[in-house]
Amino acid sequence: MHIPDMTDLHCHIIPGVDDGAQTIEEMETMFDIAYEDGIRNICATPHYKEMEFESVEDIEKHNQKVENAFLIAKKHLEAKHPDMNLTLGNEILYHHDIYDSIKSKRCRKLGDTSYLLMEFLPSTSYFDMDNAVTSIMRKGIRPLIAHVERYNELLEKPARVKELKESGALIQINASSITKFKFGPTAKFIKKLFKNSLVDVVATDAHSPRNHKPVMHEAYMIIEKKYGEKIARKVFCDKPKKIFDNIKFF
Repeated sequence: MHIPDMTDLHCHIIPGVDDGAQTIEEMETMFDIAYEDGIRNICATPHYKEMEFESVEDIEKHNQKVENAFLIAKKHLEAKHPDMNLTLGNEILYHHDIYDSIKSKRCRKLGDTSYLLMEFLPSTSYFDMDNAVTSIMRKGIRPLIAHVERYNELLEKPARVKELKESGALIQINASSITKFKFGPTAKFIKKLFKNSLVDVVATDAHSPRNHKPVMHEAYMIIEKKYGEKIARKVFCDKPKKIFDNIKFF
């Protein structure tokens, strides 16, 4: 069966800038894996954790390193996979000055869009999550919450995900969580989200060409079998591509 082109909005494929790909060779292998899997649009999202930097100068040096690595990635794709689209963003660990960080270009939204990939510490309270979503929405930026299955206070009470969506958040789940967790609390949590139409995006959160690969095909097939082709297309293809293209939807 043919699966439509997929879009990956969460991928650590830029080499040597975080805990993702460490070398150009690893990056090239990851692109090959993603292409073979059917992924045609990728937003590279290196981690941004502001508390890890000692000064603005350190941030600027890091961002220049990211920009240089991104240009290498773009050049590689132009030669090897010219029909694959690549843009640059960040996976931003939430901090109270997040809007100032974005406005001053210390960190990036998802490409040139009004969407933001935002993560939290696993122990972050639901109260802080909801406040973060509300504050970002007030600035005209729509947050996509990364790997929502990792947050303790959401796992314990899945209904809170619906509340976050009502506040404006979009919800992302890792493809590897769909394929890995067949039983247990995470599998049960993911099942509840899909049954209640609370998932907006499935992405790879890929970090290497070995243990955490940029693949989504297997997860697509699982979701299609359980919930139907329409749902699978929505979360692997349609909604992610709309975000990639900065198309607003509510």
